[in-house]
Amino acid sequence: MSEFKTYLKTDLSKQIEILKDKKVNLKNYIRKEILRIFIIYLTINAIYILVTLSFMNGFWFFIWFVGNFFFTIIFSSKLFDTSGRMKSFRKVSINSKDDFYFEFPKITKNVNQKVNAYLLDCKKLLFKPIIELFVVNIDYLPQKFFRYEKVIESNLFPGLPEDINKYNKENNNKINSYSKFHFEGSDAVQGYFGDNYIEFCELDISEEKESGAGETSGTTYREIFHGLFLIADYKNIQFKTILQSEFLGSLKSEFDMFSLNLRDEIKLKRIKLQNLKFNKHFSVYSEDDIEARKILSPVILENLGNFAEENNMTIKLSFINNQVFIALGIGQIFEPDLKDVLPLKKINLDLIEKDAERIYNEMSLVSDIIKDLRLNSHIQSK
Repeated sequence: MSEFKTYLKTDLSKQIEILKDKKVNLKNYIRKEILRIFIIYLTINAIYILVTLSFMNGFWFFIWFVGNFFFTIIFSSKLFDTSGRMKSFRKVSINSKDDFYFEFPKITKNVNQKVNAYLLDCKKLLFKPIIELFVVNIDYLPQKFFRYEKVIESNLFPGLPEDINKYNKENNNKINSYSKFHFEGSDAVQGYFGDNYIEFCELDISEEKESGAGETSGTTYREIFHGLFLIADYKNIQFKTILQSEFLGSLKSEFDMFSLNLRDEIKLKRIKLQNLKFNKHFSVYSEDDIEARKILSPVILENLGNFAEENNMTIKLSFINNQVFIALGIGQIFEPDLKDVLPLKKINLDLIEKDAERIYNEMSLVSDIIKDLRLNSHIQSK
């Protein structure tokens, strides 16, 4: 980390200063925009009061009072209350109560455009050079993510329908209840880690359920996954092998594999491997135990066991179609911290360096698991 801090002060110092200026300008712009809305609000109120006084109508005074009361509550909550935007169903971390996903409020269309422009600047000027410390020849697409077909191919989320568009369309026609799956994401990266071609993005999968009708109706959200979804080359795989994190519970893993086995082309069976630390954290299911044991060599078992011990998070892997799919349940990744740009918050320009350090730590985590799987040595040995 000390070497990275030196890198920030030397190679990225110019980019950081540019972003600090942009963040100050963004904060000032938001203040001006709020002031403009407030002046419009006062002007409308002044005109309304003058008109109402000319008619001396108490009912219109009552309407004005009630309208202002609700406007103040709604607009203030939109500006100053962040709890509604801390999406509680996206809580991922086991240990942290603060690992939520912050979304900056869309105060006005102009503010939203300015915020999105700043986010893009952060990703291009700061995040991309940090990713390039780990991945070479990269193609970084901040506003893109994987199509759901890739996620389905991984078999890491057996509860998802094979054709989500068809499923959502059919459920929209139901009157009293429905279930719909949502795929969102960003920051797609393609490139090479050593000799190995990899792709990854930040991915969010959730399920929306509505049940009942009329007063008894209600909508609930279930977080299926949020974190980093990664694909890498892994040659000469003839059968499917899936690793489920024991953090999710062995019963959950058994149910997921049972769901997969209902599909005619898949026949997975559980395999016990000779590593107590690994077995503590993972369940292994494969169509062929010989190939599974070949993939999961004693060194890789030890590496994955150590990784799970050191990183308390959801970890899922599958080896399918000459690829390895990895899902890491780490928090919000490639997004700068903008809470200090909110009204009544003091701007903190040191957060830009902290964002950079966070990205570096997350990429180090990705680097560790790729090294633990010995992907490069696997390819070179073929």
